[in-house]
Amino acid sequence: MNDYTPEYQTLWDRIGGAGLAWSPAETHGILTGMLCARADNWRDILCDQLDRENPDVQDCEEELDKLWLHTATELRDGQMPLTLMLPGEAAPIKERALALRDWAQGFLYGFGLGGEQRQELMSSDAGEALRDFSEISRMDVEEFGDHEEAEEALMQLEEYLWVATSLIWHEAARNDKK
Repeated sequence: MNDYTPEYQTLWDRIGGAGLAWSPAETHGILTGMLCARADNWRDILCDQLDRENPDVQDCEEELDKLWLHTATELRDGQMPLTLMLPGEAAPIKERALALRDWAQGFLYGFGLGGEQRQELMSSDAGEALRDFSEISRMDVEEFGDHEEAEEALMQLEEYLWVATSLIWHEAARNDKK
């Protein structure tokens, strides 16, 4: 793997500087979903309406390119845990819950950009995981309080997202070979 280590705040700063409308979690979800769907046109999706001559946009594209390559390497190598771009444990629980929800929404959007998937994928464990992502993308973050059970629930959701993402990646690869 390369020397790049993704950092939530750095990505937040680059996205904000470029004027993108997505959060770091949602942006990473989009990139990861596109990777799993074998779509590689992320610049067309994320940066299409931006002024590519703007230095802030160039910095953002460079950061996103590093994140894309890092995530692709993690998926290919079966890295566990998969790095999800989420706020750190010091962030308020509702902020972290919102980021998990945003990540799942972004993943579904990015995966959908890959076009129609084979029916075999949708009727497999990967299809069930995608349906779970849909449920997570609609969760009510207001139900998370600042207590130990909420911390445990967030930890389990995050773990589920990276395990399910790996499953989707591998099942999509098997379907590509058919």
